[in-house]
Amino acid sequence: MKYWITRFSHPLRGLLFAVKNDLAIQIDLGLGIIGIPAVSLLVGGLSTNELLLLVFCWFFVVVAELQNTAIETALDQVHPEHHEAIGRSKDMTAAAVVWAGVFGLICVVLVINGKI
Repeated sequence: MKYWITRFSHPLRGLLFAVKNDLAIQIDLGLGIIGIPAVSLLVGGLSTNELLLLVFCWFFVVVAELQNTAIETALDQVHPEHHEAIGRSKDMTAAAVVWAGVFGLICVVLVINGKI
């Protein structure tokens, strides 16, 4: 059991660090915590499938943001001065966050549209 507690402490420590220190993660978490119940109130309740879809989208955005932050932080440490390939890499991880966010917005629109 101690093995699993130790193994789980690493990702938990990373998540807590991100929540305390990364504004983008804080915004993403806040949007999900406030946004999903707000959508539910707006449309008069969500089915289990609709709720699952919105929660999945929210997790998808947060995972993309965590990966973006981790990659950008590591690249900044390895290569602090401007480098074209590093910049492209960071742009692509940021694009992944935007892509996940667009997917989330499409899902929210589809859920709302299906209820109107």
